[in-house]
Amino acid sequence: MKIAVWIVFALLSALWTGGALLVIALSEWAAQLLGSGDAVAAGTAAAQWPVPTWVSLWLDPASIKLAQEAVLWAITASRDVLPMLGSAMGWLEPLIWLLWLLGMVIMLVLAIAGHLLLGRIPRLETLKQRAGF
Repeated sequence: MKIAVWIVFALLSALWTGGALLVIALSEWAAQLLGSGDAVAAGTAAAQWPVPTWVSLWLDPASIKLAQEAVLWAITASRDVLPMLGSAMGWLEPLIWLLWLLGMVIMLVLAIAGHLLLGRIPRLETLKQRAGF
C-alpha cells in the first residue's frame, strides 16, 4: 500500500507539473497576443462569427447577438489598454511557479502522512495473533 501512495503521488505530480507548463505556455501566448495588438483583430473577428443553428435551439438568437455586440464593445473600448496588459503579464509566470510549488508541497505532505499512517496499521498476522487465531 505504501508503494501505491508514492505511485499516486508521482502521477499527480506529473499531472500538476504538466498543467503548470500548459498554463505558462498559454499565458505567454496571451501576453504576446495582447502585446502585439492582434487581440483586437481576433476579438472583432470572433464577435462577428455567425451563430450555428444548433445553438439557436438552446439560446435566444437575440441574446447571442447582444452578447456578441457586448464583446465587440468591450474590445473596442479597451483597445488602448490591451497592449499594456500584455506587458504586465510578465509577473504571471513566477506566480504560476509559486502556486505549483505550493501544490507540490501539499501533495508531498499528504503522501508522507499517508505513508506514515499506513505504517501504523498492524499486519494481518499481528491481528490474528491478537484475536487468538
